[in-house]
Amino acid sequence: MRKLWIPLILILSLGLVPGCKDPLNNGGEESQEEIELKNTYLYVNTFARNTMNLYYLWNAEIKDGIDSWEDTDEPIAKVADIRYHRTVDGKRADTDRWTKLYDDFSTFVGRVSGYQKTYGFDFSLYVYDSDYTSACAVVTLTYADSPARKAGLQRGDTIVKVNGKTLPLVKDKNGNVSLSSQATQIITDELMGGDSVEITLHGGKTVKMNAVQMYEDPVVLSRVFDCGGKKVGYLVYTSFTMDSGKDLVRVAKELKAEGIQELILDLRYNGGGYTFTERVLASILAPEAVVTAGNVLATEVYNAGLTEYYRKNNKDTDTYFEVVVTDRDAKGEVIRSCSTEGANLGISKLYAIVGSSSASASEAILCDLYPYMDITLVGQQTHGKFCSGFLMEGPEFYDDYADQLDEDLVKKGKQYTDNWGLYVMVSRFADKDGVTRCMPDGLAPDVKVSDSPVDGCQLGDPQESMLAEALKLCGYISKTPAARKMAAEPLPFEPLPGVDPFRPEFGLRIILP
Repeated sequence: MRKLWIPLILILSLGLVPGCKDPLNNGGEESQEEIELKNTYLYVNTFARNTMNLYYLWNAEIKDGIDSWEDTDEPIAKVADIRYHRTVDGKRADTDRWTKLYDDFSTFVGRVSGYQKTYGFDFSLYVYDSDYTSACAVVTLTYADSPARKAGLQRGDTIVKVNGKTLPLVKDKNGNVSLSSQATQIITDELMGGDSVEITLHGGKTVKMNAVQMYEDPVVLSRVFDCGGKKVGYLVYTSFTMDSGKDLVRVAKELKAEGIQELILDLRYNGGGYTFTERVLASILAPEAVVTAGNVLATEVYNAGLTEYYRKNNKDTDTYFEVVVTDRDAKGEVIRSCSTEGANLGISKLYAIVGSSSASASEAILCDLYPYMDITLVGQQTHGKFCSGFLMEGPEFYDDYADQLDEDLVKKGKQYTDNWGLYVMVSRFADKDGVTRCMPDGLAPDVKVSDSPVDGCQLGDPQESMLAEALKLCGYISKTPAARKMAAEPLPFEPLPGVDPFRPEFGLRIILP
């Protein structure tokens, strides 16, 4: 986890709201539980308030919210309330949908890293019945060696009950359909959480699974297609996890050995991740001469205070193509590296399969490669996550300033912010020319096609809806029909609107300097 190397004096110059004082005990009249809650709010608010004040991209725009931030505010709700928003047609619309405070930060970070307790599958939510009373979760993919794959689950399987319970839908006064709070809790606590689950599939089959601690390898599959004598590679990639860089290099070398000339990169389920891995993949995809020359890959725009701090300290806020992709700490020491030597694909054309779940790092890598490559987007509009964030731990805030703060304050601060953390937006990313193509509403596809996990095809099948469209552009001629396994009776399978709320890692582009 990154360290806060910026001196506390900078926080003070930006207007520190102190707040660090012993919570009132009210003469012993409060219960121990009330005292503990006051302590938690005090120290968490102090950490979150100062972090937002220093690092937040829109800290000037939310100054009133920071100045009115009280020690007694419920901190999670406070962060959600003051993060930057705009007014559209007289209504509040969040510009920043991603800055969030967590009281179980280790679980959140585990999901971001790919290491977590899981059943090892992803899903999309659809309307299940024509009366719009219940939802279903359609499996989109399973991960290697996961409980889901071992249980025989595959893409297209339709989950209609979780531990015997359906997933109710509700309608608002305008007739808009959404998950009920009961369904949300079932999905969060039982389908994605817990130690074991029994799911009922459309048709009545039941499947039982036990969750395991595992790494969900985001390099899901790769293969090569012959498109009229031209070899085209295909790669499904679901998350820019820190550890996936080496696997991307391995797969790239395999595809290169096959002599591919073009690549279809499937990012439809990729909600983002670490900029380090984004740079690894960019150096694999971009023209080799560009990588070898170390050209600018991306630029970052920070708030005025950080921009001035970085300027005075000669910190270059641009990132570059590298044959050996390297991250360094504040002292210049190498903390991680990954060589792409021998892995550059040398492709003449990149096709990217995208959708509403393609966010952040998935959008950034495409935006940043546009000036250097011929790119065609196939699918649906991307999410529109145009900024990058830091992962900030509460105890580290107090650790980093231990030499400047009262010893008792530091001790209590670390105690009461244990496992609290903030994912805070700190910059807007742009290409070498300062252009952010996905701001504010995402990247529009050149060729529109919807994802259809119930089309009877597995990922990698040339008849699968989105891949088939991309292959058509490559000149592929299908030789075999798809093996359909759709339900006999028609089902609505209408996607539920809005961003999938069950992926805490959704929309992440994380800078760890």
